Amino acid sequence: MEEQLKIIYLHGFNSSAESKKSKILDSYLKKKKPINFESPNLNSSPRKALSQIEKIIKESSNRVSVIGSSLGGLYATFVADKYNLKSVTINPVVRNHIYEMKDLIGTHKNFHTDEEYEFSIEDYLDLKKFGVKSLKQPLNHFSLVKMSDEVLDHNRTCEYFSKSYMLSEKGGNHSYDDFYEKIPLILDFMY
Repeated sequence: MEEQLKIIYLHGFNSSAESKKSKILDSYLKKKKPINFESPNLNSSPRKALSQIEKIIKESSNRVSVIGSSLGGLYATFVADKYNLKSVTINPVVRNHIYEMKDLIGTHKNFHTDEEYEFSIEDYLDLKKFGVKSLKQPLNHFSLVKMSDEVLDHNRTCEYFSKSYMLSEKGGNHSYDDFYEKIPLILDFMY
């Protein structure tokens, strides 16, 4: 009997479990019986978001893999490295992007919930702590990168995951609009 897999999808900055990729993945995985899917609404505080993610991992009785988009990719990389899990990241924030994220300090409104919140200097400093310097198991990571990402420098992402599995494609955007087409490839990696 095939072991049950739990996939945790981690959304990006200022997003939610209602994100397009989360909904696409949820719909696709409903047809796959041995997969349990969870897409939590992550707290805007990186420290609290990581606490949420770690709680889900620790409470799972299944084998866990994580998928993270943008900032969720930073979180996915961190927990995968810490707990020896497989991670798939989509146009992820990596350690070398964090310096520029200092510009995010201030008030924001969530894209889906309209909730206003403050991203503080403490939140930014916490992000710096979650940027893994070097991966313990580089082959546990698969990164999907669009070279025309308008938000994050794809060169930094490719350099960071140079010893990991990577699919780097010309064109595209930060939203990774052809995500649906990549789901079979993602599942092949996770199994």
